[in-house]
Amino acid sequence: MSSQAIVLPYYGIGDFLSNLTFINALLKKFPKDKFIIFTKPRTKAKDLMKHEKNVKIFYIKDKYNFFSSINDFFLLRNFFLKENIYRIWIFHRSPRYAIISFFSKVKEIFGYGYGLQKFFLNSGNFLDNNFKKSIPVIKAYQFLKANSIGLDSLNPFLKVSKKEIIKIKKKFNFLPKPWVLIGFSSTDKSRTWKYNYFVKLIQLLNKKKNFSFFLIGAPTESKEANKIIKLSKVKGSKINNFCKSINETMALMSQSNFYVGNDAGNAHLSLACELKTYIIHGGSPPYSQTIYKNYYPKKFLKNLNPIIPPDGLIRNPNLRSIDTVPQEKGMDLIKPEYVANFLL
Repeated sequence: MSSQAIVLPYYGIGDFLSNLTFINALLKKFPKDKFIIFTKPRTKAKDLMKHEKNVKIFYIKDKYNFFSSINDFFLLRNFFLKENIYRIWIFHRSPRYAIISFFSKVKEIFGYGYGLQKFFLNSGNFLDNNFKKSIPVIKAYQFLKANSIGLDSLNPFLKVSKKEIIKIKKKFNFLPKPWVLIGFSSTDKSRTWKYNYFVKLIQLLNKKKNFSFFLIGAPTESKEANKIIKLSKVKGSKINNFCKSINETMALMSQSNFYVGNDAGNAHLSLACELKTYIIHGGSPPYSQTIYKNYYPKKFLKNLNPIIPPDGLIRNPNLRSIDTVPQEKGMDLIKPEYVANFLL
């Protein structure tokens, strides 16, 4: 089987999933090829792409110094040669992977073509200079478009394990629906709703309807989930700590009614699993109100239900971290009563 490589040097689950549509476009274009995706460990790409038969994930280092870069160069060069990579798609302007590809005898090296990188590329069309300062999604879209990769039928969705779905059904089918997923975790404080807000929201929803609640997060966030459960005082199996693996969470998402929570990795995961998703946007703008709306299909965007502050103002419209809105000036303005009314 021929091997192609994709380089996505981004940091989080959301970053990876926002580029999933471009990965899927290449998989569709070359269905008989094996693909190796180079990305960062925090993307959890090995879990996300576990059920893609022709995809292999290679985690690249988060940080480099002079000596580690030299060692990494030879390690990657040997890996490229061993895997017999004949084509590489570099979704980044850095020359690093273009240089490694050049010295690894990769026949076709595609990249953005900015700066030093262009001297080591040998195939395809470069990105126009007009896109140099564009956000990664726009760059990726225009990069594939310039190189004749079909983008008419965009697919930003993940494959979910059928075995995990069966397990979820066996374990939870006795619980009443709607099933509500609570995405309480986030690594960015400016996009994080207070824990006591989540507690109040659960209490308000529980009074109005016979919901079943699942607090979702990483296994390491289980203690935080238990705190919310204890404070909410919802009895019995109506509220569950579901801080499980990504593949278990994806299976639960495929069987649930909606997600509500922070603009974090689990919100992106929810959308990628085709679940109706209510995202509390106090420190960041929703896809549907940014340039992103032009790069995602209607099938994806129809599941996105942003909850913005009552004043109607969109925070952080440029999606730049330097413009991050502090928690008290964004997320804290969105009260539990407001969210409960929005959902109900």
